[in-house]
Amino acid sequence: MTTVDIDTFATAPGRTASFRTRLGATFAVVAGLHVAGLALLALTMGHGNVSAVTWGMASFAYTRGLLHSFDVDHISMIDNSTRKFVGEGRRPASVGLAFSAGHSSVVIATGILVVAGAGFVHVALDQTSGTAHVLGVIGLSVSGLYLLLAAMANSASFLAAWRLKRQLRRNPRLVVPAEALHPRGLAARILAAPLRRVTRPRHVFVIGLLFSLGFDTSSQIGLLMLTGVAALAGAPAVALLSLPLLFAAAMTLGDTLNGLLMLKMYETAVTHPARRVTFNLIVTGISICSGLGIAAIALATLLSKHTSLTGPFLSGLAQLDTTYAGFVLAGLFVLLGAVVVVLWRTRRILFTA
Repeated sequence: MTTVDIDTFATAPGRTASFRTRLGATFAVVAGLHVAGLALLALTMGHGNVSAVTWGMASFAYTRGLLHSFDVDHISMIDNSTRKFVGEGRRPASVGLAFSAGHSSVVIATGILVVAGAGFVHVALDQTSGTAHVLGVIGLSVSGLYLLLAAMANSASFLAAWRLKRQLRRNPRLVVPAEALHPRGLAARILAAPLRRVTRPRHVFVIGLLFSLGFDTSSQIGLLMLTGVAALAGAPAVALLSLPLLFAAAMTLGDTLNGLLMLKMYETAVTHPARRVTFNLIVTGISICSGLGIAAIALATLLSKHTSLTGPFLSGLAQLDTTYAGFVLAGLFVLLGAVVVVLWRTRRILFTA
């Protein structure tokens, strides 16, 4: 994978491509991964039992990649990053793709190493090895710290919405400009300062790459084990390479759709700020809470696994089961969006009847 930043490529010097063009380029990358994975897999046709085994494993790898995109840390990372960019007045089309591309780079690279028989992968997967220890510290530190800082930056948008809501209570006829929810003031600058250089999706790519170095998710470990088993079964090398590629294709599809869904949610929240300030507060509040929650779990896991710090609270937090938390968070956003749309349409009907 490369660090091409779809959201900043230009149609001419000084001009950034339209959102529709950037959106098309985003889905072109996702489609390209699917085509590449299926093309490699198609080369196994006519190999008898090996072909059947490989196609079955490919379906499993693709499904695991799609499910992996619903991990709560993925959703929270993309959610908080998107909220930060929207709060800065940007309209990114590829936040989800950028994060997933960084993650996929590690997945594909390790898949190639497995096919090549590199012993490094086995060392990295051995949780008792020094390599696994270092990679685990990097992955947990990056994910926990980034989510914590992103939640802090987004709290500036929350405070701006809260101040606006109080002003509207005092003066319901207050004229509110479109940029009213963009964070301003000293407090906003202080909260946003740690991530002031994270301004483009390519920066999220780096976060996704570092985040995936820990090899601590069941999906990643399962994919590498699956690739190793297929190699032992005698599957062709090109077919083996299709497994991590299809895993990455499915993951980028899920993450891209998640990023665009959150972009739509936040753009809706900041449109007509006077009428939608409560919706903005709810959506931003959920984003901040999810970011802080996942950051706390990541940092607790880091401290309990890689330091001498122990305790019932720390251990309990580190052992929280978040298997289905991503589905719950995604479902909560979808449900909230659906309810709000119904309420807005009902109000429109009532006021125009």
